[in-house]
Amino acid sequence: MIDKTWLYDLGWPYQDDATTQSQDAFLIGRVIRQDRQYYTVETSAGSKRARLPGKTRNRASRKADLPAVGDWLRIAISATHDGIADILFQYPRKLSLCRQATGEVKEKQVLAANIDLVFVISGLDQNFNVNRIERFLMMAWSSGLPAVLLLNKADLFVDPYAQLKALEPVLSGTPVHTISALKGTATEAITSYLGAGKSAALVGSSGVGKSTLVNFLMGKEHMETKAVREFDDKGRHTTTHRELCRLPGNKGLLVDTPGMRQAQLWADLEALTDFYGDIFALAAACKYTDCQHAQEPLCNVNAAVKAGGLSQFRLTQYQKLAAYIA
Repeated sequence: MIDKTWLYDLGWPYQDDATTQSQDAFLIGRVIRQDRQYYTVETSAGSKRARLPGKTRNRASRKADLPAVGDWLRIAISATHDGIADILFQYPRKLSLCRQATGEVKEKQVLAANIDLVFVISGLDQNFNVNRIERFLMMAWSSGLPAVLLLNKADLFVDPYAQLKALEPVLSGTPVHTISALKGTATEAITSYLGAGKSAALVGSSGVGKSTLVNFLMGKEHMETKAVREFDDKGRHTTTHRELCRLPGNKGLLVDTPGMRQAQLWADLEALTDFYGDIFALAAACKYTDCQHAQEPLCNVNAAVKAGGLSQFRLTQYQKLAAYIA
């Protein structure tokens, strides 16, 4: 029997009670870090190093099916001769943040598994780019995840009115907070979205302050950081791995990710259908089966917006993603 409180504090998302299962041959844990084919798994017995047996890895039809940071696993209690445990079982994922993997081959990449929301971070300095911010937001939406936008380095910009105004056309209802990760200003807004067992991923380009923010919230220098280049505010790729960090005081969990030059979207129709199920249900009663919910007559979706049953922000968000997937 394992501690149920420990499980749920680490974000256990399943209804079946793992504490009733036999623990004689395995430990249950969550992947907190991945280094090539090795995984660091947090268990009730502490952090353990684990890997997939070769046959299991070779049978995986897609790389996206292999364990990722945030996944829940069963690992063998007894380690092999080199001190590394075998992964015995991977629990089905709930919502995960995904993107199109880099390279010419069209392939799904899981950035963070079993998370509840995405914090998109942008600097208010020369890093600020409306199109790039919108792509990061769409990455969250296309994975069926809500997003929160954090505009960092507010200590350098007392009045970011121009940046906030420029963002209005792309937000589609996304909450926005101006913060300073370096000074710790307004960071309580971040923990207000979290809490015991809730997980979020941090995404953005290099140098926006993701790791600095994690360090402040952790209360220690947990992630390595470097200053941006002074002449153009561009960051350097300091974080080279994804890591699930548990905030002190049981305030939630954050996945820090390496900076991304491009927010390549993965077109996931299934996630879109799940996340916007209300719009799909309304669309079934539109006059035209190919209704785009724009200016078409007898559009049931637009009628719901006018009646106040559906927000225009949510519809705009959906339309942007539907156009991309189409």
